[in-house]
Amino acid sequence: MIVSLNWLKRYVAFDLDARELALRLTDSLTEAEAVPSPWAGVAGVVAAKVVTVETHPNADKLKVCVVDWGGGSSTVVCGAPNVRAGMTSVLAPPGATIAGGHKIGEAKIRGRRSHGMLVSAQELGLEESSEGILELDAESVEPGGDVVSLLGLDDEIIDLDVQPNRPDCLGVIGVAREVAAITGSEFRLPDLGLPEEGPAASELCAVEIEDLHGCPRYIARVISDVVTGPSPAWLQAALRSVGSRSISNIVDITNFVMLEWGHPIHAFDYDRLADHKIVVRRANAGEKMTTLDGIEHDLNTEHLLICDGREAVALAGIMGGLDSEVEDTTRNILLEVAWFDPVVVRRGARALGVRTDASQRFEHGIDPHAMDSVAARACSLMASLAEGSVAPGTVDAGRKGDDPVRITLDVEKVTSMLGSDVGRDESVGALGSLGFGVDDAESGRLSVEVPSYRSDVTVAADLIEEVLRSRGYEGVPPCVPFHSIDAPPDEGSAARNRVLDAMVRLGFTEVKTTCFMSPRAIERLGGPSVWGEPIELSNPFNKELPLMRTAVLPSLLDVVRRNRNVGERDLRLFEIGKVFTKEGKGYGERWVLAGAMTGAAARHVWGSESRSVDFFDGKGALWALAEALDVDTPEVACYDGELLEKGACSGLTVGGAELGPFGMLSKKVLSAWEMTDPVFVFEIDLDGLCGHLRGAGAYEELPRYPKSRRDVALVVDERTAAGDVLGAVRGMQEPLLVDVRVFDVFRGEQLPSGKKSLAFGMTYMSRERTLKDEEVDGAHTRIVEHLMGAFDATVR
Repeated sequence: MIVSLNWLKRYVAFDLDARELALRLTDSLTEAEAVPSPWAGVAGVVAAKVVTVETHPNADKLKVCVVDWGGGSSTVVCGAPNVRAGMTSVLAPPGATIAGGHKIGEAKIRGRRSHGMLVSAQELGLEESSEGILELDAESVEPGGDVVSLLGLDDEIIDLDVQPNRPDCLGVIGVAREVAAITGSEFRLPDLGLPEEGPAASELCAVEIEDLHGCPRYIARVISDVVTGPSPAWLQAALRSVGSRSISNIVDITNFVMLEWGHPIHAFDYDRLADHKIVVRRANAGEKMTTLDGIEHDLNTEHLLICDGREAVALAGIMGGLDSEVEDTTRNILLEVAWFDPVVVRRGARALGVRTDASQRFEHGIDPHAMDSVAARACSLMASLAEGSVAPGTVDAGRKGDDPVRITLDVEKVTSMLGSDVGRDESVGALGSLGFGVDDAESGRLSVEVPSYRSDVTVAADLIEEVLRSRGYEGVPPCVPFHSIDAPPDEGSAARNRVLDAMVRLGFTEVKTTCFMSPRAIERLGGPSVWGEPIELSNPFNKELPLMRTAVLPSLLDVVRRNRNVGERDLRLFEIGKVFTKEGKGYGERWVLAGAMTGAAARHVWGSESRSVDFFDGKGALWALAEALDVDTPEVACYDGELLEKGACSGLTVGGAELGPFGMLSKKVLSAWEMTDPVFVFEIDLDGLCGHLRGAGAYEELPRYPKSRRDVALVVDERTAAGDVLGAVRGMQEPLLVDVRVFDVFRGEQLPSGKKSLAFGMTYMSRERTLKDEEVDGAHTRIVEHLMGAFDATVR
């Protein structure tokens, strides 16, 4: 919110400049920044009356003017189309400075000397563009009079970042209360007294609320015989200081009061309201309405309308209608001061794609207890600035706001939470300066009445924060927290952290992606039959991602594609995250570990040929992960699906449990992600993997006795997996066998058709003695004979 220091000083006296005040507000309220004004640096300009105007003898479009500026008369050459004798404007005499730092001097223009220049609002920094020189109200200033103060050119501006919980500071009065508390100055409200005359408002209009939820309260006042015209200079300057354009005195008053109190109001042309009646209702399905900006809107039952006795005249809390706006011919006003539900206004504004200063304030919430004061202020200004007659009383429909909130505050609690001694007097003084009513209660406690404009204060902790704000956040001493919060135990977090550390040590980079996905993403990986039925969100944050993810790979592949598109081709990525699926009538979630490898298999070394990642590189990474985690040696299982390339895919098995697939992406999936280079991927059940992690291992003495190795090559059926043979060996639990590994796979003409040779190295050892050859041979023979029978194998 833009705040003018001159405007603030109407309600509180202070000597701080904009920079100092911005620092104080930042320390106690919210972030604030002093903003240089576009008219900063304008100096030496004065009011001047144009006495005579003659056509320039050497230029048809120029005029030679004689102006009276208090210090005498001067001749000025002017090209403005609106210059005329008798008008009062602004003169920049020689030596004056206008916007942009331009210094004015004497000049000879087409043979006639000009002593300065008559300036426009643009040249004073008041408008972005102007068609003529600025005209002043002759009654408000004499020739030679000070226009710097009159036009607000001596003002300073602060840009205040008002937080959603402080709607009171969306009005200058709310900010002034804060400034009064900061500076210790007296806060004063504007005079709300006003003369009333003529028939009562209740005899002139009626108000009917059909939707008390959308509009809990509506006040109408009637002002008659107004004279619509330009606003006085002070009002135009106030609006201009916060970036609002002056339109007419009636419209300017409604804008001024909204910015002053933070409560939007609206002025209707009373004579254009059918039956002089206001009806607040929801729109009918398919109903249309044209707003002040000339746009016709299609409405639905979510929109709240202000109607007269015949049709809609305004979108409640958002914008007025075109058919009831105030015009130059308007003579009678019906003033609306209403309380609209924030949610109703927000939904209506969002549905139409419309956001106004009024809707922003209603969305944050207004003070219903201030409505009478807001109405009185607007009526008073219309009486004094537009010569209107205010009808006695109001038409007040609906209900008043809730009773004030009272909170009991323990003074000792203030000290304990702020970490330094805060006495009763400081607490009472701080709260009182901010408008809170404070009374003594029993046992050293205070009974605090919360003012209606502070809807954000609901519990004792909020009051303690108010005391802290009064002191300043810098006044809180650093100290060790006096208590701690025990987080609920997460038995799997330590195991997941071990996996994360191991992946990083293996050269992978962790990424974090969204938990949402598109229907198309999962279809490209095989569909719900492979990854589970997804959960559809009723109100998705992104309409393109309406599902909770059932797999991490789609978003991980998006990361791979984006990196490759910008030239990062050698990638080792992984993500630890949750996936979500429907399980019967409920929902399930589990942790998974997903990874992707692509690009060069190793860093390129000069003089050697580089190669791309293949299946064995990826498999090796998973086996290295198992070794780093001290997990039982993984085994492979068959995988059948469209995700991975045939012949370069497997399922990962640990301890007999299948954890998920790994292998090279199929050409179909690569094409779906617009990639061509090989990509190795895996997505495994992390909960299942972590279930096989061992705890801290016990010390084991180094072997004191030698090992003995025996090799065997078995000719088996081509379809027999090496992992199945390894599993059979380990399943025998031969006590002397300490390790078994595959070291060769052979296929060739020397073998029968449909056969292959698998060579295994088997290591035997005892921790009690040196084994004899016959013991090793016996154990080895038992294993080989078991394998020959189990797999119909022969020894090569």
